Amino acid sequence: MSFNNEGERSVYLRDIEDDAISSRGSRKWIGAAVAVAVVAALATGGMALLNALGGGGAQPEDVFPNSAIVFAKLDLNPSAGQKLAAYRFASRFPKVKDKVTSQDTSVKESIFGSIFTSSTSWGLDYKKDVEPWLGDRIGVGVFPAMDGDNKPEMALAIAITDENAAKAALDKAIAHATGKVQMVGYAFADGYVVVSDTGAHATALVAAGKVSPLALPAWSTYSDDVKSLGSDQVGVVWADVAAAYKAIPKGQLMNSPLGQLQGSSDPKNATGRFVMGLHVDPSFLEMTGKGIDLKGAGSLTTAGGASQAGLMASFPSDVFGAASATGLGKAGGALFTGLTNKGDPIGVMPLLRHLGIESGEQVEALLGSETGVVVGGTIENPEYAVRTRVSDPEAALVVARKALAVVPVPGLTIGKITDPDGIVAGVGSGLTASIFNRAGSKLGGNEAFREVMPDLGTASFAAYVNLARFTSLLTKDHPKDAEPLKPFNALGLTAAGGAEPSFRLRLSVR
Repeated sequence: MSFNNEGERSVYLRDIEDDAISSRGSRKWIGAAVAVAVVAALATGGMALLNALGGGGAQPEDVFPNSAIVFAKLDLNPSAGQKLAAYRFASRFPKVKDKVTSQDTSVKESIFGSIFTSSTSWGLDYKKDVEPWLGDRIGVGVFPAMDGDNKPEMALAIAITDENAAKAALDKAIAHATGKVQMVGYAFADGYVVVSDTGAHATALVAAGKVSPLALPAWSTYSDDVKSLGSDQVGVVWADVAAAYKAIPKGQLMNSPLGQLQGSSDPKNATGRFVMGLHVDPSFLEMTGKGIDLKGAGSLTTAGGASQAGLMASFPSDVFGAASATGLGKAGGALFTGLTNKGDPIGVMPLLRHLGIESGEQVEALLGSETGVVVGGTIENPEYAVRTRVSDPEAALVVARKALAVVPVPGLTIGKITDPDGIVAGVGSGLTASIFNRAGSKLGGNEAFREVMPDLGTASFAAYVNLARFTSLLTKDHPKDAEPLKPFNALGLTAAGGAEPSFRLRLSVR
């Protein structure tokens, strides 16, 4: 193999296989939760611990071209504000922070260095071969096909601090690689090495990026889309909706659910972009996303019936979790009517009629404008309940009782409720009684709940998990294993439909 004047070269990589570790019982859940704790703290707190000053320099979007269909990046050298927030967030995990700041490891080594030092691929030593040149940022992009196979091209843009050292390490990796199955090439751009499936593709992407970079407003909406998220981001995902649909190979498309959609739901009619970001605050880690200028494909742009999924705020404050969605009544009623008109191709009408449901109006009466579910009780004896917001509680109660007469549920309590009007059906006397008791402590008055659900007033879907209560009960038999989980407080998700659908996922710590 030989280099061209762009410093490119092609190599082969082996397949990488990950080891799987199995576990049993409660320790399996503990292990998974500990992994989440470690990843969350490493991926955020380490940013400040590795870099005390503010970020700067070229970003991956500065070297990738504006032809990107999908782009994602992670920045371990973000703005000064994000670094300070990350440091404070990491301080909630003292053991992880100590590990990050030790001389034996680092966040950068854990996240970026493993790309080059896996024992099954490159055969490089991190301290000797990679650390001297590895920068703090990495981006990945998907681009239109560059050859006759009509398959999208993928590329990595990895920040470097020393091109000669990077070149030497990549050369060493090439010499080490034997028995390869996938060809890889690279080329250097301003402060980055771009890696693609061939050296020619990597060089072409670098050249195109110099002419029309993704980050330049004159060529792309990317920068404005990211800014619309409203805060500094340490990680970003961005996609061109129409281009992403077109990039799917036709053979795969026709065999997927997307290929079966017709009319206003067909994704080929959609245009616009989607952007998602990862943001750090001293007390929470947050992922937000939104659609921008979405048009066509009605399933992407149609809002639900009501505009506020706030019913869950009326649930008891000590529950494990809850969820609430608007518009299920209208959607269910329309589905019932549609199935009736089309001859019930999926065969659900006999079951519904067996439950005493004969019309779309009955479905809408039962589910109402908002439907909420909640889980309480204990790990050993969980309790469940469903509550609806309806205009006619009596009609909803009639439909529900008729269905439950056919399929009785042991221990079920059902009845009407007010403020807001609706019905409640629950299993477990403690939880059901708490829902009917308006004087009890509610989620809406819980500080942890409010912190992770800031958009509840405008959301059409919301979900909440009380991590503090859940993890304490889950690990009560193994207190030492529970230590890494103690900082976690709550997890909240809110989402809204409409012409610019959006979501916010927030993980808070104590």
